Amino acid sequence: MSCGQSPKEVSVDKAWVRTPLPSKTTTSAYVQFKNHTKDSIKLTSAESETIGAIEFHKSELKDGMHRMVELDSLEIPAKDTLTLEPGGLHLMLFRVQEVEEDEHVITFNTEGDHKFEATFEISDDEPE
Repeated sequence: MSCGQSPKEVSVDKAWVRTPLPSKTTTSAYVQFKNHTKDSIKLTSAESETIGAIEFHKSELKDGMHRMVELDSLEIPAKDTLTLEPGGLHLMLFRVQEVEEDEHVITFNTEGDHKFEATFEISDDEPE
């Protein structure tokens, strides 16, 4: 499920896109990134042929209210895992197109102009 930078550098697990609500084109996506290198990897942007725009977000509780904050980048720590999950860090997807394959391929751009792709399954709930 990983490629680009090299399967040895970043691996991807539990990549899924929440099924958009009827007649909506905005949703969220979640994933686990595993960094196999001795250096942190900074994700600077993400793109997809089937998604109009992708932003990095985090959910936070402030003054009793849940809100989303857009982030400029995400960092996968050296020799560690970065988990994007409901209620925490996540991807916000805008202008999501319907696809027949029940999946979206997202390309992640990293600092240093490296790229890698991940295939995200469309699901109502987190995959087992």
